[in-house]
Amino acid sequence: MYDRFIKLFVLGRRETMEHGKLAEYDHEYAEYLFDTSSSPEHDNSMRIVRGGIGEGKPNYRSGPKRIECYSIHFVRDGHLTLEYRDKRTQVRGGDLFCLYPNVSYTYYRQSNEEPLRLCWLAIDGAGAEQLLKLAGFDADNPVVRQGWNRQTEELLESVYAILRREPPQTMSDHLELKSRLYQLFALLLRARGEPAAVRPTSRMQACANYIELHALDGITVQQVARMAGLNRTYFSTVFSRTFGISPAEYIYKVRMNRAKDLLLATSASITEIAYSLGYPSLFAFTRAFKKYFSLSPSEYRGRSRGPAE
Repeated sequence: MYDRFIKLFVLGRRETMEHGKLAEYDHEYAEYLFDTSSSPEHDNSMRIVRGGIGEGKPNYRSGPKRIECYSIHFVRDGHLTLEYRDKRTQVRGGDLFCLYPNVSYTYYRQSNEEPLRLCWLAIDGAGAEQLLKLAGFDADNPVVRQGWNRQTEELLESVYAILRREPPQTMSDHLELKSRLYQLFALLLRARGEPAAVRPTSRMQACANYIELHALDGITVQQVARMAGLNRTYFSTVFSRTFGISPAEYIYKVRMNRAKDLLLATSASITEIAYSLGYPSLFAFTRAFKKYFSLSPSEYRGRSRGPAE
């Protein structure tokens, strides 16, 4: 029965699944899957920790418990009661709910008249909470109604297929999992309906980040305004109001700070620095630098390094 359930549930009634069997536990039949792939120690970006699928027994109950990461639960079929932070809510087939780190949760089967079928994906790392919020989850309201669909199901199938590979999983497996995770959030955001408008402050911060990334590529204010989806005049007004400096001045400042760093920290020629900063000629760079620092690049480098011994 439960081998058949894996085929019917995980693959949406397409009996093509070859891996995994649900093990029997006190309250459920389940398959637990873990990410055993290696990842760089400095990589603290969002990642999958573990996942699983299960079918609750009539006495199904989980908790009270706390976990160390975030865990999105997809209720495929059935009816659950979720208790958290002195609150109680009902979760039904098609709904999603998220467990948050270090918050006590209890959830249990509400009705024995229909099967309870779940799957879950635990995640961690920088950016996870922000994306969860964009997808509609919140620690005070961790349920997203009717977030399950065919595309989500197929994407989870591909995640579980990677997790079932023989350990230790490889770096390529790790990168595949990260890719699937971001695809999942793209689906959740699309299903929820992303807001068309972005708060001006957020949009301007994104523009400032874009300038810092591309200022050395010779970008113009018009290009940044186009990226923001605004006309140049309105963009310049909002940007100046946000940062107290015009976008042209911001680009100028980023270039000059980078020029200063290159002059002091490298032995690159001034001509090389000029071209590296996106200036068309040594003359144009020298004129811009002297206007900003009141010294020519060679004078600035000489004074900062002091007299030769």
